[in-house]
Amino acid sequence: MSTPQQTLKDIKRLLASFPPVNGDPALVLHNYLTAVSGFATDFLTDGVDLIIRGELPGHDGRFAPTPPMLATACRLAAEKNARQRYLAGLGAPQLMAPTIEKTDEQRQRVREKAKYAAQTIGAVNLDTTEAEMAASKERWARVNAHFDPPQDADSLTDRLSLKRDRRGFDIGSPESEENAA
Repeated sequence: MSTPQQTLKDIKRLLASFPPVNGDPALVLHNYLTAVSGFATDFLTDGVDLIIRGELPGHDGRFAPTPPMLATACRLAAEKNARQRYLAGLGAPQLMAPTIEKTDEQRQRVREKAKYAAQTIGAVNLDTTEAEMAASKERWARVNAHFDPPQDADSLTDRLSLKRDRRGFDIGSPESEENAA
C-alpha cells in the first residue's frame, strides 16, 4: 500500500506542474487523496508521471487533472504494470515434466483394473431372474415418477397451488386484487 508521505509528495509534484487549482487547498488535497486512496504508491507515481508526460487520454495539458482523472491515470498505470508482468511470465523458463518410472507390477495392476472395469461397467447379468428384473423396473419407475411428475394442467395447478377461475385463468393473491386491472 502507499505511504502517506509518498502520496502527498506525488500529489504536490502533480499540482506544482500546472497552474494553481481554485478552491480551498485542504478540500482540494482531500479530494485527490480520496481519489487515489486504493492505489499503491508505485501506481500513483506512475500515474502522475503519465499525466506530466501528457499521455493521459482526454486530459487537457494546460490545467491540472481532476481527482477522477488522476484515479484513471493510476488505473492505467496498474493495467500497464499487470500487462508487463503477464508478458514477462510468458517468457519465463518452464519446468520440465517429471519423468515417472513405472514398474512392471504397476503396469500389470493397471491392466487388471482396466480389464475388470471393462467387464463390469454396463455389463448385463444373464443370471437375473424375471422377478428380479420386474422388481428393478418397478424401483426405477418409482424413482422416475418422483423426479418427473405429471405435466398436465390439473397436476401443475395442484403442485403450484394456483387458483383458477371458471375460464381457466389464474387468480392473483387476495392482497393484490385491488391493483388488478
